[in-house]
Order: sequence, then C-alpha cells, then structure tokens
Amino acid sequence: MNDLLQAVLFTGMVATAGLGISSLIMMLLPATTEGETKEARGERLVEYAFFGISGVVSALVLLLAMNLS
Repeated sequence: MNDLLQAVLFTGMVATAGLGISSLIMMLLPATTEGETKEARGERLVEYAFFGISGVVSALVLLLAMNLS
C-alpha cells in the first residue's frame, strides 16, 4: 500500500512541476496580440508567474511528502 501512495505522490509531483515550469516558460515568451494593452500584457505576465511559482512550490511539497512517508 505504501508503494501506491508513492506512485500517486510522484504522479502529482510530475504533473505540477510540468505545469509550473511550462507556465514560467510562457511568462518569458514575448507573445503579443493585436490591440493588447500594456495592462493586459502585465496581467498575463503576473498570472503566468503566479501559476508557475505555485506549481513549482506544489511539486516541492509533494517531493517532501514522498520523502517523509
């Protein structure tokens, strides 16, 4: 049963790390659309940064849970 818990934690860790890293990469890409204001671009950057950092932190928490269980 312990191996099943480790598998679930590992799957969650890989998923959150992947989403977090991809959000951080999307934050760094200079993609703009026609008619996009500076406020909208700034809002998009903040959203990508927030989701990227929270994804990486969630992956680290799951890694800690794997090591402690």
